[in-house]
Amino acid sequence: MDATAVVRIALGVISDRLITLLALLTSFGLGCWTMWGLGWERVSALAIYVVFAYLVVTAKEKSNVKTSSPRQQSADS
Repeated sequence: MDATAVVRIALGVISDRLITLLALLTSFGLGCWTMWGLGWERVSALAIYVVFAYLVVTAKEKSNVKTSSPRQQSADS
């Protein structure tokens, strides 16, 4: 395995974790903003954003399961 393959795998893992972490932190921040000045516009913005962030994270996780090798899948089970 050459160095570029290792870097590519590492960047894939870091970017997946970063997307998940950013989705959680921004959802929390938007939730705090919603509770600070409660209004139906803010609640609807929070609901739309959280659903969108959840769909992005789950789509990214599903694509990672499809691209993992059979050896990694057998080690996980």
